[in-house]
This record gives sequence, C-alpha cells and structure tokens, in this order.
Amino acid sequence: MVRRHVSAARVAGGWLLLAAIAMTPACGSSPTSPRPPVVPPPVVEPPVEPPPPIRPPTLDLSTILAFGDSMTEGVDQPPLTLDTLGWTLPTTAGRTQGYPFKLQTLIDQRYTAQVVSVYNGGWAGRKAADDRDRFNQAISEARPQLVLLMEGANDLNEPLAEGEGVNARVTKVVNALEDLVRDATGRGLPVMIATLPPQRAGGSRAGGVDLLPRFNDELKVMAGKKNAQLVDINAQVPLSLIGKDGLHPTEAGYQKIAEIRFDAIKARYQRAAQ
Repeated sequence: MVRRHVSAARVAGGWLLLAAIAMTPACGSSPTSPRPPVVPPPVVEPPVEPPPPIRPPTLDLSTILAFGDSMTEGVDQPPLTLDTLGWTLPTTAGRTQGYPFKLQTLIDQRYTAQVVSVYNGGWAGRKAADDRDRFNQAISEARPQLVLLMEGANDLNEPLAEGEGVNARVTKVVNALEDLVRDATGRGLPVMIATLPPQRAGGSRAGGVDLLPRFNDELKVMAGKKNAQLVDINAQVPLSLIGKDGLHPTEAGYQKIAEIRFDAIKARYQRAAQ
C-alpha cells in the first residue's frame, strides 16, 4: 500500500513537472508578438525633364523696301519741290504715321529673335511713270530681299490731256508699274504689289476716283502675268479710313495698310516655330 501511494505521488509529481515545464518559456526566448506590416519602399519616379522652350518664329528675310509716293512716305500733302537730285533712301522706316514705320513695329513685336529692317522709299508727289530711276536707286541702296510696291495715285489724279482717254491713262500707269516690277524681278527680288486705297468722291485730291476701279483691275492682271504677289489694299481699307482730302489714309488707315502688309509677309515668309 505504501508503494502504491509513492508511485501515485511520483506520477502526479511528473505531470505537475511537465505542466510547469510547458508553462515555462524557453531559455533565451521572449513571448511572441504580432509582426508589423511590411511597408514597401517608396517608388522614386525619375525626374521629369521640362519640355524644351519653343523658339520664337522668324522670317525668311531680313530687309524689306517699301516703295511708293506719299501713301508710303506717310504724309498727307506733297512737298513744294519734287526734284530727285540729292535724294537718298532713308536709313529707317521713316515717319511714324507712315505704314512702313508701323509695319516695322509689327515685325519687331513678333519676330524677337531676329532683326528685320524696313526701308521707307516713299516720296510724296511722285508718279510711277517718272520713278523708274529712283526705284532702281532705292534697290541698290537698300539691297532688299522683298519689295513692297504701291504707287500710281498721282498719275491717276493728274487731269487727262486733250484727247487722252481713261483707258489710255490707266494703261500708261500700269505699264509704268510693270517696268518697276520687271526691274525688281530681273534682279531676283520678289515683289508684293498693292492695289490703291479707295478715294472719296468730292475730296480735294480725289481726282482719280473714276479711274481707280479700272486701274486696280488692270493692276491685278499685270501682277498675275509678272508673277508679282498682289496685296489687295483697296478691298480691305474702308472709306472711313480715308482722310478729309479724299485721297490719303488717316493714321488709322496707315495702320490698317501696315497690318495688311504684315499679314501677307507673315503668310509667305514666316518659318514655323520650333
């Protein structure tokens, strides 16, 4: 009986020892705790290169000659003397109210990456029939890459000679302008020739108002034959922009002519921006 009690005690003690061992943490270990979530490293995007700057537009030319009479020079009345002796081409775009000066301003504002020079070869009171030598002189002095031509109003405004008809006068003026175009293209220069602005009937200097429509029509035909680019000023300048004398544009009219010229130049000679 004594042995049985001892054995039972041993067995009970063994179970207690095993339970104690099971409840005792292993040597050098710690209680298990939840693992923190795995955070992936941040994704580093490569730096975005800024787009290259857009280069400003440019023109395929750098020198322009505007040639004509008072409507190119930018005055509203002819000088007292019209002697061509000693005449030289101005080194600037001329009077601020003239369309060449305003054209220069428009070009400078848009084409900031280059220098384009507009020369004002206008001279008040001149006739196309008498201006061939001066035209060639202006080309030699300016050495342009483009010629802007608008002339003939003084030829049309002069009273018809006895026996001279309207058709004969118009043909004479157009032929004189054709000579100028031929001289320019013969030197390899492109020409943009313009129709004349409208005249207001009854104006003190609107002597060519009856000849003007026929003149502009014949000018268009001549320009096509001579491969000169026509710029139709007449169709785009309203009578409201013609001054009190019925012939010369107001300053707003000169601005309009400059804008028309500018649009034609931009359409033909502007390089695409890069």
